Parts: sequence; C-alpha cells; structure tokens
Amino acid sequence: MRAGTGPHFLELRTYRFRAHSMYDPDRYRQKGEIEEWKSRDPISLLMDRMREDGELGDKELARIEQRVTDEVDHAVEAAEQAPEEPVGHLLRHVTSSSAEAVS
Repeated sequence: MRAGTGPHFLELRTYRFRAHSMYDPDRYRQKGEIEEWKSRDPISLLMDRMREDGELGDKELARIEQRVTDEVDHAVEAAEQAPEEPVGHLLRHVTSSSAEAVS
C-alpha cells in the first residue's frame, strides 16, 4: 500500500464501547470484553505512541479535542435545525429494485 501499486482491500474492525442508546441496558456483553477492546483502541494507541515519540503534547491534544467537540456540536445543531426527512424517503439509497441491481 505504501508503494501505491494497485488496489488494496482493508478490513478494519471496530468496537462500540457504549450501549446503542441511553435506553439500552447493555446487559448482553461482559465488562471484560469491553475492557479488552478498549486496550486495543487504535486512537488511544496512536495517541500514546505519539506522546512517547514527542509528536503530541498536551496543548496540541487539547486543541484537537476542542476542534472535534466544536465540529460535533456544529453537526448536531445543523441536524436539529434541518427539516425532518419525509417517511417515504427512509429507504431511499438503502435498497434497490432487482432490475437496478442487475444492471
């Protein structure tokens, strides 16, 4: 991939640390399973490595976290102000007719 030759396929496995929603009691997973996946969290591992290598300081990390928070807040605000999607559009771009799938 680093050589830039040809197409490549990446399979990246992620894990949701929290429940699906505030109404989900999350009783279907063991706490040990969640902690195991947290220890493999690529964002935390990268942050730790960059700190160890002197590439990321506390001030830069705080700036990054603030930018992320601002971006999420802006996206939430935009979503809350957007008009509701018509019910008839809920499956748009989710399924296709068999004729579309073949062509």
